Formats: sequence, structure tokens, C-alpha cells
Amino acid sequence: MGSELTISLPAARLLLLNAQGLLLRPARAARKAEVLAAIRRMGALQIDTIHVVARSPYLTLFSRLGAYEPRWLNELHAAGALFEYWAHAACFLPAEDWPLYRGLMLAAQRERGGYWPFILSWLEQHPETV
Repeated sequence: MGSELTISLPAARLLLLNAQGLLLRPARAARKAEVLAAIRRMGALQIDTIHVVARSPYLTLFSRLGAYEPRWLNELHAAGALFEYWAHAACFLPAEDWPLYRGLMLAAQRERGGYWPFILSWLEQHPETV
């Protein structure tokens, strides 16, 4: 017999906002290391070149960190703390997650049809992991 946890919808909303780093205002001015920490917390930072005010990655970070230097994202990428890959979309990913994606990169190269047919096949074959 399993145990269930039931929470109210308002509590679930607060939990989600907190997990994404959106619940509390930053206590102080952001530092470069906090850009990387925010991306680690999110798991991925989507790269979206469509913009009206600023590119999406910069707005996403601003919503979590407050005022910060946008160049820090580029510097972290250039230093190898982040890499770009297709997660759910084109994303910046923490360098320590490289091994999680490397197998997918290699397998997708070997498969006919590329990345998406391989991913869909893998998802169907591993429902317990998903």
C-alpha cells in the first residue's frame, strides 16, 4: 500500500514558484556565480532569439536574479561552465550535465532520422525512467 501526499492548489503553486526561484525577491545584487546557480536550478535555460525587450534567456535570468550583467551568461559559456544543446529546445545547460546528454548525442548520430525519432523511441522503451 503506497502513501499519497495531497496538497492544496495554492500550496502547489507556491511550491512550483519556489522551485523555479521565482517566489522571493533577491536579497542583494546578483553575482556572476548566481547566473550559473540559477541555470543549474532550472536544469536548462532556453535560448530564444525572438525578442521585443531583450532575448529570452536574459529575461528569464532577470526574473530570478534581478539586475545582473548579461555578459556573465556569455562569459560562463565561453569559460566552459555551460554548453549548448537541444534539450526540449535549444538550451544552455550546465557543463556537469554533459555526460547525461553525450549518450543521446552519439545515439542520435547513429540513428536514421536524427534526434527526435531516437528520443521518441527511447521514451517508449523506458517508461519507468520517464
